[in-house]
Amino acid sequence: GVIAAQTATIQAGFIAASGATLVEFATPDETIQAVRNGEADAVLADGDYLLPIVGESNGELEVVGQESIGGGIGMGIRESDGDLKAKMDKAIGTMKADGTLNTMIKKWFGDDANVF
Repeated sequence: GVIAAQTATIQAGFIAASGATLVEFATPDETIQAVRNGEADAVLADGDYLLPIVGESNGELEVVGQESIGGGIGMGIRESDGDLKAKMDKAIGTMKADGTLNTMIKKWFGDDANVF
């Protein structure tokens, strides 16, 4: 089948690398519209974006399969901000080591969230 994804996202890269047929769109709303109008068979996007849309679709859309990529939270830092990256890496490492990171993940994302 044909899978829709937003251009230049991790989802688009994942689909392309899998060998599936990818159709890319500039916005996430366009990916949903592509499924609704038959241009695509599925959308690969963040669950936080998709779940409310599926929930409000009156059964028109559904979530299928399992989480295939990600499972966490990402953060972008400019390559030129090496000092900031080093500070973030150190802070995250400390939080992993003392359990603070997992405590925060469970607090904000629930007991079923992926932890480190």
